[in-house]
Amino acid sequence: MATISNNGTTKQKSRLDLDGYSYIKDRSTNEKAYWRCIKYSTHRCRSRRHTFVITNNIIKTPTERTCKSDGISFEQRKFDERIVQRARFTQEAPDLIVTDCYKDMTDQGISRLSSRDNIKRRIRMLRQSKHVIVAPNDPSFESIPTSLTKTVRLDQFLWCDTGPDMHFNV
Repeated sequence: MATISNNGTTKQKSRLDLDGYSYIKDRSTNEKAYWRCIKYSTHRCRSRRHTFVITNNIIKTPTERTCKSDGISFEQRKFDERIVQRARFTQEAPDLIVTDCYKDMTDQGISRLSSRDNIKRRIRMLRQSKHVIVAPNDPSFESIPTSLTKTVRLDQFLWCDTGPDMHFNV
C-alpha cells in the first residue's frame, strides 16, 4: 500500500513511500501525478512512478533502479513524523513521547538517532513554535472570529456565544 505524507521532505513536499523506496512528486496533471526517486540527484536513480491524483492507485510500475533501499532511513523518517505529530497534538511529557516512539524501532535505527536530550529539545521547540491564535482584547466584540471557532485539527468546536446579556453572537 502506498502512503503519501506531506511533511516527508525538508521543503514540505509530498513524499510517496512504497516497497521500501521513496519518491517525491515531480509534477502532476488533472489526472496523474508523476513521482521520481528521492535519490535522483545523489545516486542518479531514474526510477519513476505514476499514480492517479484522486485515488493514489499506481498506474505505472517503477522503471529500473540504480539505488538501494535503506530501511533504517525509512524507519527514522517514520520516527520523526510520529514525534512531530505527538508533540503538536498531545500534551504528554517529552520523555513519554520519546519512550513511546522508541518502542517500534530496531536497535540499528535507535543507534542512528540523535541523543535523547536533542530529541526532547526538538519537541519543546515544536511546541513553542505552534501558531496559537490570540484572543481579541475587546470583551464586547460583535461576532466570534472564525479563526477562534476551529481547533488545530480544523474541527468546528464553537458554534455560538450567548454572551453575558444572553444574546447570540455567531
